Amino acid sequence: MGTRPLSEFQDADLLMVPAIWRQPQRVLRRHAEQIRVIEQHIEADRLTISVGSGSFLLAETGAMRGRSMTTHWQWFDAFARRYPAVNLERRQLITQSGAVFCVGSVNSVADLMIYLCGEIFSQRVARHIESQFSPEIRQRFSPSPLGSPRDLHPDELIADAQSELMKDLRVPLCIPKLASMLGISSRTLIRRFKSATGVTISAYLRERRLDEAQSLLRRTNLSVTEVGSTVGHPDPSHFTRMFREQTGLTPTAYRAAVRQKAFEAIDSST
Repeated sequence: MGTRPLSEFQDADLLMVPAIWRQPQRVLRRHAEQIRVIEQHIEADRLTISVGSGSFLLAETGAMRGRSMTTHWQWFDAFARRYPAVNLERRQLITQSGAVFCVGSVNSVADLMIYLCGEIFSQRVARHIESQFSPEIRQRFSPSPLGSPRDLHPDELIADAQSELMKDLRVPLCIPKLASMLGISSRTLIRRFKSATGVTISAYLRERRLDEAQSLLRRTNLSVTEVGSTVGHPDPSHFTRMFREQTGLTPTAYRAAVRQKAFEAIDSST
């Protein structure tokens, strides 16, 4: 299915608004055109789902006044201050108000999808789909932050820098180029980045590359060489050495360990 512009979005059966990376207010200011599309969808009483901080976009429409919503726990207070007319359900991971569902934790998306499959198709279909989920994926009472603690800071320019770094982890770090894109000097970028995140730019990028490598090793069948190339380490030997230095395991040993854990969890539940 090809990507289509937002202007062509109409008469859809389902609208899912994903979690917003970092500061939701930035998206509200920069992408006001999205608010009207979401408002029209809600007013048409079509199925609408927000995940985590994506609920800010739904609330911003004004169509959720007096209705129940939830959001990611990290943003409870900010959400309540900005939308006092919305009934914020802090104790609920999933809320429903008519055709609008809000999921507070990414981990709860699977629970909602299974529920909707039962409503739209049948309970038999829902049970079959549920059986395919690993117990490690469905941990509904273990909400986790959307992103690293290093991402939770108020410096929006550094947030833009982090976004650029994450666009393609294969791209070698070039601080002068990044600074030029942001309209500041390399010295200012280095200083503000360390002040906002607590680590250097290279250390931050190293952490994010490791995070992505671990995720790919857990969830995909890509070879170790392919995983390394995807996160900016095309030399398999260098990638293996880097991974072992940071985790104590080789990529192959890490993959075997986490998958064995998942299989043991499945076996114990049967």
